Amino acid sequence: MNSISILFFAGLVSSCATIHFRSENTVPVSFSGNPEHRKEVTITGQRNFYFWGINPEHETVYIDEEVRKAGYDGLSKAIIYEHKNVEQNLISFLTLGIFLPKGFTITGYTSGNMLPEEDSGSTNQ
Repeated sequence: MNSISILFFAGLVSSCATIHFRSENTVPVSFSGNPEHRKEVTITGQRNFYFWGINPEHETVYIDEEVRKAGYDGLSKAIIYEHKNVEQNLISFLTLGIFLPKGFTITGYTSGNMLPEEDSGSTNQ
């Protein structure tokens, strides 16, 4: 019985859920350095998977969109971490793998320039 519990727990923590990281070039993102980028930033996010990572099998995170949503005009020396913290592991365990949150962190350097606020169609008079 003990070996079945170990196999069950191993199946929970080793799901098929995968996060794919891509870029659509809406803002410049690079893994190399840019001498104009001196401010270090960290952007975090989470994607949710269900039913032991079966639905969806994979999620796509667009790095440039995450940088743009954070308000920055670009990112260099990008480093991407995919992780599960203690809270996410506990949720996965308590739901018996039905809900599997996975986190990610994008770190890098920016110029510190923020993108202008997007206007939602209203005009100032």
